[in-house]
This record gives sequence, C-alpha cells and structure tokens, in this order.
Amino acid sequence: MTIKKALCFSLALACAATVSAQSYRTRSSNRTTGRGARTEAEIAQDQMDAKVKISQMPSIGPQSLIMAPSLSAQGGLQPISKGRRQWGVYDMTYRTAQRWTEELTVNWYVLCDTSKAKQKDKSKTAKRLPPYVYYTLVTRYVNIPEGDHRSCVCLPPSFIERYGEPVVLTCEIVTNEGKLLDGETVISNIGKPFIGGKFTDETKDKAEWWTIDEIINAKDRKTGDSLIEVRQGLVDRSKSPFYLVNNADYEAIQ
Repeated sequence: MTIKKALCFSLALACAATVSAQSYRTRSSNRTTGRGARTEAEIAQDQMDAKVKISQMPSIGPQSLIMAPSLSAQGGLQPISKGRRQWGVYDMTYRTAQRWTEELTVNWYVLCDTSKAKQKDKSKTAKRLPPYVYYTLVTRYVNIPEGDHRSCVCLPPSFIERYGEPVVLTCEIVTNEGKLLDGETVISNIGKPFIGGKFTDETKDKAEWWTIDEIINAKDRKTGDSLIEVRQGLVDRSKSPFYLVNNADYEAIQ
C-alpha cells in the first residue's frame, strides 16, 4: 500500500473527531418522540438531562499507562513475573445536576494502533496483525447522586503489549431509553497511511466514527484484508486492580 494510493486515516478520524460536545448535545436535543405534546414532567426531565456533561476526557498516550498497585505477598503467593506490567487506564469525569438519577449508560469506543505494540510476535507462524484493533464497552450506572462522578475502563497489560495503545477514544453518556446526553472524542497522532473513506458532506460532520463504513470496514486495496480488527478485552475498572483506588468517585454498576 503506497502513500500515493492511500488516504490518510488520521485526516479521516480528525474530521470525525472535530465535532464538539456541544454539537453532540444539539443532535440529541433535536430528537423527538413523535408523540405530540409533551408533559411538564418530560420537559423538566429534558432540562435536567441537558445538564449531564462530560467535564474531563481521558488522556491517551504514555501518561495513561499505569502499573497496578502492588500488594505484599502472603505465605506462598510469591510473584513469578519479572516485573510489574503497565495497564492502560482511561478515566472520564462527568457531572449530573438531578438530585438522584436512576440510571446512566456510558458507551466506550477505542481504536488502538498495533504498530505501537511493545511485544510483537516475529515468529514465522505468527498471525499478521491489522493496522488497528477496535474495542467497545458499555457500562451502566445506577442510583447516581447529584455532583461529579467518574467512569473508567482499562486495557490489561497483555492487550497493550500485543495490540498497542489507543489512538482514538470516544465516550458517550446516554439514558436508559437511549437518548444521547453528551459525548466527546480524543485523538492522538496517527502516522501511517490508511485506506479510509473520503468524507462527503453527509459524513464529515459525524462524530460517531465507528459507524462510518469507510473507516470501520476499510480494507487493504491490494490484499483485501481488513484494516481494523474488532476484539474483546476492554474492561471496566471494577475488573481491574484499580478497583479500590478512589472508589467513592465511581457509582454502582448494574
């Protein structure tokens, strides 16, 4: 795949990621139920929903790679690894204004650059990795009091080592009815060319890059191989060694 023939994936994703959180909220507020006149309770709920906002997005890059807390070994539980390994930890802060919010869902979409993998398999039998690996995770919080909260996902060390670090990360907050309340995307530098899609007037203003077929289903023009592989592996922090760190900042998961 030559640079001349390839479209730059970083440009495509940058276009997709330039949509601000404000435009996310504008699209969600323009959605209608089609039921005609709305009740005062529904209007009041919408006003509260509009105040659910992401206040700080996670960082992506070396600063998000953290060694897990280490506990002293007891009895015969001695470590067999040669050293502590780094987790990818991605922590988002959001704010709610309602005294109690029954339920909120945070959707995570993460794209990793496999060229950033630290322990590549160079054996003759090794499977050739695609340029990018894509993860997604849905976390549902319940009984959320008014104030500031955190939501966090992690990539275990083996996934960072084998498949690389995130270069694009999106968070969305939605209600249990699926109404989008807020969303933002962070993107880092992506160096290598990628056969993505040329953005048309219809698609260039979409923040939901994972829904754009020219990106998520892009293939190598010569080999026909997929350039993004969908994998499982992204976990909520409750399934990581960081579960007890600042635990009061995170609401109950259901």
